[in-house]
Amino acid sequence: MPYSKVTPAVIAHLESIIGNEHVIKDHDALENYAHDETPGYFALPEVVVKPGSTSEVARILRAAHEYRIPVTPRSGGTSLSAGAVPVSGGIVLSLERMNAIKEIDTTNLVAIVESGIVTEDLDKALAPHGLFFPPDPVSLDSCMIGGNVAECAGGPRAMKYGVTKNYVLGMEAVLADGTIQRYGGKLLKNVTGYDMIGLIIGSEGTLAIVTEVTLRVLPRPRIIVDLLISFACVNDACAFAIDVLKQGLTPACIEFMEGDVYRMVARYLKQTLPNAEADAQIIVEIDGSNKEYVKRQYDMIGDCALKFGALDVLVGESTADRTRIWEPRKKASDALKEVATPIAREDLVVPKSAIPELIEKLKKCALHYNAHMYAFGHLGDGNIHADVGIEKGKTMTSEDISALRQEIYRITVGLGGTITAEHGIGLSKTAFLSLALDPGQIRLMRKIKHIFDPHNILNPGKIFASGSSAPQYKGKDDPK
Repeated sequence: MPYSKVTPAVIAHLESIIGNEHVIKDHDALENYAHDETPGYFALPEVVVKPGSTSEVARILRAAHEYRIPVTPRSGGTSLSAGAVPVSGGIVLSLERMNAIKEIDTTNLVAIVESGIVTEDLDKALAPHGLFFPPDPVSLDSCMIGGNVAECAGGPRAMKYGVTKNYVLGMEAVLADGTIQRYGGKLLKNVTGYDMIGLIIGSEGTLAIVTEVTLRVLPRPRIIVDLLISFACVNDACAFAIDVLKQGLTPACIEFMEGDVYRMVARYLKQTLPNAEADAQIIVEIDGSNKEYVKRQYDMIGDCALKFGALDVLVGESTADRTRIWEPRKKASDALKEVATPIAREDLVVPKSAIPELIEKLKKCALHYNAHMYAFGHLGDGNIHADVGIEKGKTMTSEDISALRQEIYRITVGLGGTITAEHGIGLSKTAFLSLALDPGQIRLMRKIKHIFDPHNILNPGKIFASGSSAPQYKGKDDPK
């Protein structure tokens, strides 16, 4: 569908809605909104708008709907599927000004927040009340609740606590034509009609723009202990993780770093990390409100680790020790950027028992393309982040990157998995959607999109390929 350009008249209309200072037209400033955290994707918007209220978002969308101008919603810009890249130009609608915490209801264990609140800032605000919001993406210091909802974000604690959709009780959303709708509220149960909240969560800004969210929050654990467990191989680490869960033990997370990743981070940090020769490092977090319960849990988990051949079990009880245990895991992506040129950052998910085979096959696949695959992620729920990089100074064509990624997805689906667990389809995986979903499912999803957004102005180019295939790289970051 052809779109209209953003003319001076359109800009004047936008400025009349939110004020000149919140409409960005300068080329250099626009470049900050032309990309997210996905390697290789860049597309310049024509204008960026920063509304300060739901009513302003509605007026902007009414104008975009009238003029047929595409709108790319954006929260923190931390997407790893190019979900915030304005591939069709038009308007980037940034929610960064809408960052208020409207209410913390300690009686009903609910927080009502605007979509632009940074996830970590919400956590800091909840802490004095003894509460927390469990989903914890590694980018929580910069990602925002609106993006968490758009992608149904998870994080390390998802194994015990679930993902974003398990905590959204209500929302205020603006449809493509500017209609404002409210769904749900401070209700733990609600089966009144279709689950509109569930439909919008994870829809990547293609159905509506969420401006306010009512979140379920939980009592904050008083005691947290982290274990760093080293295994000689990935097979032993996976067998350990499966056995922990079969025993009915309930750690908050079981995180994984393959040996190459751990050693790469050690070089990046210029540190000597414990047991760096091991080919699998596991972080297990145990939390609770009772010290005896937590100690009993980590003793049993430690015994289980030794049963499966653990080389060492280190216990971190103090904040300083826990920070040291987590630092290599949290720095994995930064380290990769330092030592290699990232060409793909995948978030694959398979049955936990298939993880060793997945990693082995992906490493061979990457080597075939003269690349290297670095595996880390959430072992407890089968979600492995497979970052692929090439040697600094070298290049790979877009065609080879596409072929490599297609083979990665075929391997994953062949092992009973799928192509994204928490990053979404966005722009980067549109050409591969049919590897994971059958044509009937995709047709139904397209029909839903058309009902919500008949002129396809909301985040166009995302989830569904516009043609037979989607371009893999755009603009100045093309590695060719």
